[in-house]
Amino acid sequence: MIIRRTFATLALSILIPTGTLVAQTPTPEFALQYRPAQKDIEYDSPLAADVAKCKVELERNDAASGFAVFDANGLILRRYVDTNKDRYIDQWRYYRNGIEVYRDLDTDFNHKADQSRWLNTHGSRWGIDKDEDGHIEVWKTLSAEEASRVAISAMVDGDAALLSTVLVTASDLKGLGLIDELSSRILRQVQEPEAAMRTILSKSQTLTSKSKWNRFDGAMPGVIPMDDGKAAKDLVVYEGAMAIVETSGQHGFVQLGEMMRIGDVWKLTQVPRPAEGDSIQVQIGGILMQPATPTGATTSQELSPEMQNLISQLQKIDEQSPAQDAKPEQLVDYIRRRTVVIEKIVAVSRSGEETETWTKQLINSLTSALQAGDQPSGARLNQILSGLKQKSPKSDLIAYAEYRQLFANYSSEIGRASGAEQQQKIQTAWLTNLKTFVATYPAAEDAPDAILQLALNAEFAANAQDARQWYGLLVSKHSQSPQAVRAAGALRRMDMKGQSLSLSGPDPTGRQINVANLKGRVVAVVFWATWSTQFVADVPVLRALYEQYSDRGFDIVGVNLDQQPSDVADFAKQSRITWPNIFQPGGLDAPLAQHYGLVSVPTIFLVDRDGRVISNGLTINDLKTKLAESFRK
Repeated sequence: MIIRRTFATLALSILIPTGTLVAQTPTPEFALQYRPAQKDIEYDSPLAADVAKCKVELERNDAASGFAVFDANGLILRRYVDTNKDRYIDQWRYYRNGIEVYRDLDTDFNHKADQSRWLNTHGSRWGIDKDEDGHIEVWKTLSAEEASRVAISAMVDGDAALLSTVLVTASDLKGLGLIDELSSRILRQVQEPEAAMRTILSKSQTLTSKSKWNRFDGAMPGVIPMDDGKAAKDLVVYEGAMAIVETSGQHGFVQLGEMMRIGDVWKLTQVPRPAEGDSIQVQIGGILMQPATPTGATTSQELSPEMQNLISQLQKIDEQSPAQDAKPEQLVDYIRRRTVVIEKIVAVSRSGEETETWTKQLINSLTSALQAGDQPSGARLNQILSGLKQKSPKSDLIAYAEYRQLFANYSSEIGRASGAEQQQKIQTAWLTNLKTFVATYPAAEDAPDAILQLALNAEFAANAQDARQWYGLLVSKHSQSPQAVRAAGALRRMDMKGQSLSLSGPDPTGRQINVANLKGRVVAVVFWATWSTQFVADVPVLRALYEQYSDRGFDIVGVNLDQQPSDVADFAKQSRITWPNIFQPGGLDAPLAQHYGLVSVPTIFLVDRDGRVISNGLTINDLKTKLAESFRK
């Protein structure tokens, strides 16, 4: 129950009409009965036996009056504030570990909350409850990560009204000046969300009533400039965004599709769809990221009638694109129909830049079909490659096509492989092909990605020498690429043994943790995440080692790579993790993960009493052995 009117009446008893605070204060039992208007808030509440030990203090300054509740140790739990001096409380503030994480507000001063804000370690959401019934109708501020969380929560609870708050609307698209054709296609994807949600949930094993949002997964957002002719304003878009969910201990993916930034709020352009089965079906572009017209043709008047007709045909095909849970044969049929039209567009393109743009689209379409198992598309791709090599042997399109062909063939073959021996043969051939690609096209735009794949495979195979060579090649030849940042970190990690470790950062509450402060003790630095099944399996052993050796001079410092601080707190409580944890959101793209070029979690460093690294990549069994050796000495 959410108590609001009773609390406002209480305010009258502690503030006299002049605003002067009187001695009377509410009891801790009464003050602690209030609950946030929204349900997904993690805030501190004392045990029933400890409520009487809490303390309530009256507060007043020139701007506001009210009172605060503290636990027996003096840590703040709640703060209730009258900001307009009408003797009624209009802000209800909730704290976790001494930091405010959530606030309900009564901005029209009618004694009911009409806004909710998530703060500090709980995020940046700001929701508006127009009818003051405890349900958010509109978001004032919402990040892409939090939009994905709201969408998953709505799906799990079967709350179509909440889901609608993160789906784009006609007024959103009109405000951006999106052209009618694109608006119509997007609005068809979000129409009747309740029916779509019921259908999806009735068939899904990945997303159920027991599922929990784990994290947001997406590459960097892209900008579609307004001069592309798609909208009157620049569009900021995530293409192919995903959410990772946990259901009964198993992790799965939910496809969010394209996401758009509408002012300070990120929204989805489709109802989320779980990715079922052992592999994630490739999504063939999004509505917004597909080219509406070739580069250099900004208006229909500049296109030939033939080109206009073909682009119109392509748009009609895209309007009937299959759902993401469609059968493979439906997806292949859709790709084939697109490919036929795109080939004709390439043939009538008038400029070199125009031809290259549409040829890339053709290559992408064919490789997507090949990856879905369509062998005729593979044969057609071979024909296009042969033609390019004959007519334009220096064209960058050759490397572009070959790399995607390699990846599509590998994905298709590994998906059909039966048995470890066949998988190993396919993997070996894939690595050989990558090496050939790098040697043949050392300056290609995909060369850094190919080199990183080779480096990672070498490191996973415990071939440190080859891994160093590939990482070094990335740093020396492709220093401006994102892959080079990870490669430089990997080399730093591989050379850590015997070096002093300088590692610090905030824990989920903002308190600074510095490994250097533990000098004189043996320290295991464990990079981890709640979505790592290996780490989950390692936790009982880590806990046992901590209990066994802590009084002899052993400590653990975790570096958590989850997206939300609440994930860390929940997992730590359930798993009885008592050692400190630096919080570094972002998975393997987090700053500290990039700094050390991590390739997987958990990754364990062991530091001696002098603060120097003994080992830089231990397994849990290695750690047991190393600790036994250290304390035996």
